[in-house]
Amino acid sequence: MKIEILTTGDELMSGLTRDGNFQWAGEMLTALGFDVAYHTTVGDDMITLKSVFNTAKNRADAVIVTGGLGPTPDDLTIEAVSNFLDVGVELNQPALDMMTERFRKIGRTVSETNMKQVYLPKGSTVLLNKWGTAPGFSYEVEDTVFFFLPGVPKEFRAMMAEYVLPELKKRNPQMKKSCMRLVKTFGLPESEVAQKLEGVEREGVKLGYRAHFREIHLRVSSFGDTTSEAQKLMDEFLDEISSKLGHHIFTTTGEMLEGVVCNMLKERNITLSTAESCTGGLLSHRITNIPGSSEYFLEGVISYSNEAKSKILGVPMALIDSYGAVSAQVVEVMAKGVKELAGSDIGIGISGIAGPGGGTPEKPVGTVYIGWYSETKGAISHKFHFHGTREEIKLVTVLNALDMIRQTLLNNV
Repeated sequence: MKIEILTTGDELMSGLTRDGNFQWAGEMLTALGFDVAYHTTVGDDMITLKSVFNTAKNRADAVIVTGGLGPTPDDLTIEAVSNFLDVGVELNQPALDMMTERFRKIGRTVSETNMKQVYLPKGSTVLLNKWGTAPGFSYEVEDTVFFFLPGVPKEFRAMMAEYVLPELKKRNPQMKKSCMRLVKTFGLPESEVAQKLEGVEREGVKLGYRAHFREIHLRVSSFGDTTSEAQKLMDEFLDEISSKLGHHIFTTTGEMLEGVVCNMLKERNITLSTAESCTGGLLSHRITNIPGSSEYFLEGVISYSNEAKSKILGVPMALIDSYGAVSAQVVEVMAKGVKELAGSDIGIGISGIAGPGGGTPEKPVGTVYIGWYSETKGAISHKFHFHGTREEIKLVTVLNALDMIRQTLLNNV
């Protein structure tokens, strides 16, 4: 089965919006063993849409179309499909009922503009949208099945899982069973990860690499005649790459780094507090994005000025005058100060120069210190020198702080 993914919208053609739906769907379908043979992106133009529908019909067995199902005048997919198929549209009552109920829950009524979304091409099969207002639909043209889905990423992904994948699998009964895992690493460049994994290739397993801002993600897919055979291959392969990459792997099941760290804190019943300067609260933001973080995250202080470091965290001004606010000595006291202030098990202190100004020959832009304090480990600090924009330096600082927590927890704080 050859699959074409067709993404629509002027915002994609202009570059204002990244084509994230294709990136996600292409990667996911390929990892599952499907043949994504074509990808087309087209603007909101009736003639062009009809043309690409016809081209896709003649070269693909399944076509997944995203976008253009909204209520605005530039949402042309339904009209373009009707013209392409030479059929009219008709009210789809189940879609209208679902939209009415969704609007009722948020205190709204269905407007005339929204009614446009529930008039679908005659003969199509509605794909009810439980995650938004625009229903999707499918239509079989000769030997090609089309799936029309909303362009909103959350809705698109959910409806892919609910409707499209089961149908594609049903149409491919001889397709091998598969397992898919997302392995994430931190602390090694992509070239070094690849070097360490040289020679791990084996029959029945597919390995893909993707750099994701200082993390390297490995998409692992395994295939077998049965689910248990595919799972056995996956388990063996994960054991092998884990032995080669060791502590650089922070998850084999796709979690974000902060999620892994927070799970470790929760499992070990350890509490944390943070004192941030150059990151401006980004570390505490990432941690508190995890549901249930109040169980282990007690307090976050943004001690941006020297006065705040002294007044709130007890950093002596003499220490700042002697070593500078960006120093091992200061972040260690910041970490101890916030630990004692919050009454947590661990305190983290961060101070650095995010730029673009403020650097010196001795401490150029990108110089960052991260400190740790606990009763068992005492004071620990690490110096880093990062490159990039101000935002990038802040982000990579937080990632390294999270990994520092993870690594220290692995060593049994």
